[in-house]
Amino acid sequence: MDIGRLPPLRSLIAFQTVARCGSFTRAAELLALTQSGISRQIAQLEDHVGAALFERQPAGVVLTRIGEEYAKEVGRALDALQSLEAGQITRRGQDQVTIACSRAVADLWMLPRLTRLRDAFPALELKLIVNDFFQQLRHDEYDLAIYYRPNRPADHLVAALGPEEILPVMAPGGTPLVEAAAPMLLTVEETHKEWTDWGNWLASVGLKLPGATTRWKLGDYHLSVEAARRGVGFAMGWTWFLVDYLESGALVPADTRPFRGHGEYYLMRPTTRHQRQAARQVGDWLVESNRRWRAS
Repeated sequence: MDIGRLPPLRSLIAFQTVARCGSFTRAAELLALTQSGISRQIAQLEDHVGAALFERQPAGVVLTRIGEEYAKEVGRALDALQSLEAGQITRRGQDQVTIACSRAVADLWMLPRLTRLRDAFPALELKLIVNDFFQQLRHDEYDLAIYYRPNRPADHLVAALGPEEILPVMAPGGTPLVEAAAPMLLTVEETHKEWTDWGNWLASVGLKLPGATTRWKLGDYHLSVEAARRGVGFAMGWTWFLVDYLESGALVPADTRPFRGHGEYYLMRPTTRHQRQAARQVGDWLVESNRRWRAS
């Protein structure tokens, strides 16, 4: 077999997506690509096949006769790849789903949902990869990924889970930050330049802290949150992470002025992988559970 003569997998996925929704624009939205990018992939595939696969119409596109036959073959090929993937040693079954996320997402967002996730999918075999560096992951390592990204990711189907919104938090009954004579600021070592921290929030609200302010770097975000809950000091709170703490009253805002960054937290599904049913269902469940919280 001459592998070099096979069409790229991403072109086949683009073709299948356009065929399913009948629109280059909608396919581009689903695959987080530009419409011109989708058009190029389809054009390359048509050059490879040697025939037009779609008929362009004012209301969208429809498959040509050759396109219909090709769509059947592509569907069978992707199904075969899915079956092969399910049989890999690293896959224990059709119900295994691998989710990659940062330590903070694992501790503060995934952990409170694990019981409900288990109840919703009794046969689920969950594998959680905890890695703070999304760029280090290969697409074949995970079915779903949950990370903060400063820009909308390419090569993934994405669902925005929550904005980057931060404000100081403290234990109930504590002195508000603006009234504290010698505030203790809890933070972590700066491992990501894209992370927002105390400096961003202080600059956004124009607050100058007293000279007696001290800072502790605790090395782990969850540790700084727990220290704030125990009354050690003030932590910088990402409200999307801390919804359970704030709703239960375990933490309260130390100031009511949030800082909003430009990025978002996303649930991402790599477009270079053919999504198995279990991964699609778990991803949809996570998005819906997050939507219900944001609507409440």
